[in-house]
Amino acid sequence: MKPSLSLSGVNRRGGFSLVELLVVIAIIALLVGLLLPAVQAARETARRSQCANNLKQIGLGIHNFHEAQGYLPSSVRPTQANTVRAGVFVRLLPYVDQKTLWDEYDTSLQWSHPRNLPVASLRISTYECPTAPKQNYTMDHEPDGFQGGTSPWVGIVAVGDYGASLGVSPALGALSDPASPIDASTYPTSGGAFITNGFLPKNSRLTLADIHDGTTNTVAVWESGGRPFVYRGGSLIPGGDNLTNHHTNGGGWVRPASDILFSGSSKDGSLIPGTTQAGTFLNRTNGYDHATETYGPTGFPAPYGTEGSSQPFSFHGSGLNVLFGDGRVKFLSEEVNIAVVAALVTRNGAKKEVKVSPSSL
Repeated sequence: MKPSLSLSGVNRRGGFSLVELLVVIAIIALLVGLLLPAVQAARETARRSQCANNLKQIGLGIHNFHEAQGYLPSSVRPTQANTVRAGVFVRLLPYVDQKTLWDEYDTSLQWSHPRNLPVASLRISTYECPTAPKQNYTMDHEPDGFQGGTSPWVGIVAVGDYGASLGVSPALGALSDPASPIDASTYPTSGGAFITNGFLPKNSRLTLADIHDGTTNTVAVWESGGRPFVYRGGSLIPGGDNLTNHHTNGGGWVRPASDILFSGSSKDGSLIPGTTQAGTFLNRTNGYDHATETYGPTGFPAPYGTEGSSQPFSFHGSGLNVLFGDGRVKFLSEEVNIAVVAALVTRNGAKKEVKVSPSSL
C-alpha cells in the first residue's frame, strides 16, 4: 500500500498576489511623481545657468568691442525710410566667436536683403535661451510685408532671445511721481535723431565713461524670449500661433527692432503704457501684440511706430536673467518695483548730453 501524499508536504512556488503587485506599482508611481518635479527643476536650473552663460559671453563681446573700437556697439536704424539697418548683435559677431559670419555679412545692405539672408537665417546658440520655446526659431519677418500683399513674409531670419537695452520709454516716464521718479529723457543729436537713455541706444557711439550711473548699476541686455510670437504669463496668447494675426515687432537677432525700449505692462500682460493702462509690471509679456495692424510709411499705428515692440521676458518663471554693463548676469525678480527697474535701465540719472550718431556700420 502506497503512502498517501499530503498537500502540506508539497513545496509551492512563491510570488506576488494581485493586491501586492498593485501596491508595488502604486509605490513606484508615487516615487516617480515625487522625483519628476525634482528632475525637471534640476534641468531648468541647468538651462537657466546656460542662459546666464550666454549673456556673459555677450557681455564679454561688448567689452571686447569697446576695447577694439573705442565705443560701445549700437544698432544702426536711421530715421529716413528705405535705409540700411542692422542690429547690435550683428556688430558683435566677431566678438562672440562668429567672425566667419561677420566676414560673410554685407553691412552695406539691409538685413533682409537676399545677400545677407544666408547669415541672417542662421541660428546662433549664444543668442538663444535653452528654456525658450523652440517653435519660434524658424522665422522673423520684414514688417514691410504686412501691407496687404499676397506674400506677407519677407526676409525670413532666425530669431534670438536677447535684446539690447535702449532705455526707458516716454510712456513709462509719464507714470513718474515724486515718490517713484522715472527718468525717460532722450538727447537730440545734430542729425535730428534722439538718443535714448539706456546702455546701448541706437545710432550712438557711447563709451563706458558715458555710463554715469556706473556699469554695475546699468542694464545692458535683457532676456526677451518667444518673439515674434506673443506670450503672456508664460503662455502663447489664444490664436497666437498665426503670425499674420498676432505678432510683436522684433525677434530676429539681426534686427534693430529687437532692441528693447522698456515700458513694462499691466499685470496680465495685455496692456502696455501708451495704450490704456499703466505698465507697472515686469516679465508679464514679451511684447505688444500688433494683431492685424498694417505696417505703413510711419510704422504700425501702435504707440511704437517703426520701433520694435518687444519687452523683457523669460520662461524661467518668477523673473529673468539680465546682463549688466560690467559683465555680471543677475536674475531679476519680476516683483521688483517698476521705478527701481527703470532706474537700473537709465545710464545717467538726470544728466543731459548729446552724442553724434554714426552714419553706418
